[in-house]
Amino acid sequence: MSTQTPESGPTEVPPISKVPYAAGPTENPNATIVPGQMRSDRQEIPEPFTKADADLAETLEAQAQASRSAFAPMACQYFWPSPHIVCGAILDKYLSLGAENSFLKHPINVELSNPDGIGSRQEFLVGPIYAHPTAGAHPVVNSFMTKWGSFGWEASFLGYPTTDEIVNSDGIGRRQHFQNADIYWHPVASPGANVIGGAIRDKWALTGGEGPGGLLGYPITDEIWVGASSEGRMNRFERGVLYWHPNHEHGP
Repeated sequence: MSTQTPESGPTEVPPISKVPYAAGPTENPNATIVPGQMRSDRQEIPEPFTKADADLAETLEAQAQASRSAFAPMACQYFWPSPHIVCGAILDKYLSLGAENSFLKHPINVELSNPDGIGSRQEFLVGPIYAHPTAGAHPVVNSFMTKWGSFGWEASFLGYPTTDEIVNSDGIGRRQHFQNADIYWHPVASPGANVIGGAIRDKWALTGGEGPGGLLGYPITDEIWVGASSEGRMNRFERGVLYWHPNHEHGP
């Protein structure tokens, strides 16, 4: 595109440049879409969001600010350029992690009720946050999400997460606690993550668990049903096995 004056001849008009994306609320958001005057016209939009998403998010931010009482706590919040609101316990957890600057990045849908009618979840670009009135709100991502999902998520015997992902004492492996069992992960001991719970978990803890002085090391299988009548259970570890039976208990 160019313009021309009698004195100077054709002059190129530089394209409008945008500043890089920076997280945070929109300053003086527009309540309606004003062409050329939206945040998306001034700032780059991170993927996978579109200009339509960003402009909608800005108008929703403005409407939320207008309806919010100066004396009311912020129960819900938008995170531009996502047009999906985050509320309640999930918002509290999201903010504590760093919101859109965290590993979860931006919300990609609204909070959804889980099939049990008690808990809820909300998806973010890197994974979800699950919330339960007694277990709290916690993200579940990567290998932990894959393992948990293989059993049926919160509907499985594992139940809801009761902690975030925790770095173990060796600084390498990680674990996450759920209502009825734990998931452990280590990049070398076993591919993926493994579930351990109940009496086997208790006995393993007595041997030192995964710690530097632990006799058995990390679990390398989930709990496995064993025996002719499948009454017993076992877990394999890096350096041994633990068996459990309702009538007998066998150590490593």
